[in-house]
Amino acid sequence: MKTRALLPFPLRALWLPLLLAWLAQPALAQYYSQYPADTSRVFSYVEQMPALPGGGGNLALVKTIQRQLQLPAEVREGRVEGRVFVRMVIGVSGVARQAAVVQSLSPACDAAALAAVKRLPRLVPGRYNGVPVAVLLTVPVVFYSPRHVFQSNEVSRVAQFPGGDAALEAYIKKNLQTPNEVKTRDLRGRTTVRFVLRADGQIGATEVVSSLCPSCDDEALRLVRSMPRWTPALGYDDQPVAMYQAVNVWFQPPPPPAGVAEPVPENQIYSRVEKMPELPGGGSTEAIVAALQERIEYPERALAGQGQLSFVVEPDGRVTRPAMVKSISPEFDEAVLSAALRLPRFVPGSQRGRPVAVRLVVPIGVEMH
Repeated sequence: MKTRALLPFPLRALWLPLLLAWLAQPALAQYYSQYPADTSRVFSYVEQMPALPGGGGNLALVKTIQRQLQLPAEVREGRVEGRVFVRMVIGVSGVARQAAVVQSLSPACDAAALAAVKRLPRLVPGRYNGVPVAVLLTVPVVFYSPRHVFQSNEVSRVAQFPGGDAALEAYIKKNLQTPNEVKTRDLRGRTTVRFVLRADGQIGATEVVSSLCPSCDDEALRLVRSMPRWTPALGYDDQPVAMYQAVNVWFQPPPPPAGVAEPVPENQIYSRVEKMPELPGGGSTEAIVAALQERIEYPERALAGQGQLSFVVEPDGRVTRPAMVKSISPEFDEAVLSAALRLPRFVPGSQRGRPVAVRLVVPIGVEMH
């Protein structure tokens, strides 16, 4: 039988830590020593990431790739649009290698993206603890047709009104013509217009995406279409591009004439009071409906239907803020609102002997015979 010589216990106690330290030496040496020119160790993030010689960060890198990009026919014709994500290693020499598509769009776009990345100039390599290292980068390559209209998050610089936001606000304030509907209905709020700002800075297609009233929408569209030329947006290739833009146009009625009280704030309007408003000749809801029907100028093509109208009788008896609670048709609704504003001055409602503003809701309908 063979026997093995055992180390004395004190030596065995020292042997295990020494062995572990020896095994760890290669890893420690690789971690802290100078990296070889073609190191296989690749970092995903370091304190100084690879960059172009002129600097500019990731945005400058993406712009450089976009300028090198050649759009495939399918993109130029508008059949394919989107992004390709390319992953590559920037070695310690600053040269891109091992480029691969990690998010595909189409075979033609993938090939064009890889070709653009391969045309990158030599970069300033990334550094870890002050030492050049290989770094893994993932970059987007964007494919849009020449007719693409960009969103604000798809451009490197958004479009700008000449003089900036303050100048845009001053332009709207100076040129706004408050519609009569805003004055008579005591409307307060905004109309939002979305439009295409073309690559030449001119206004293109326009649409209302948030409406206040029909005449407000018309005025907001007029203001937008009359705007001067903007500074256009820039794509990631630093070329002017068309972009969607939105503008809010705010409306509020002008101050009332001297001697006429301001409309009562919404939070001070009653729905029921001790003495409800009445027409000068008295009568109930039926009398108000009859007075309305007398004043409605029916549109040529009125449709049968039942609706509801609300309006406020102010403490001085004026009718303000008519609105359709239940619509019949756009044309007939406008006729009803106009008729409400032509109602005679009411005997106002009162609460505890004091005139107050009261909101009335009455049915209104169209019957075809």
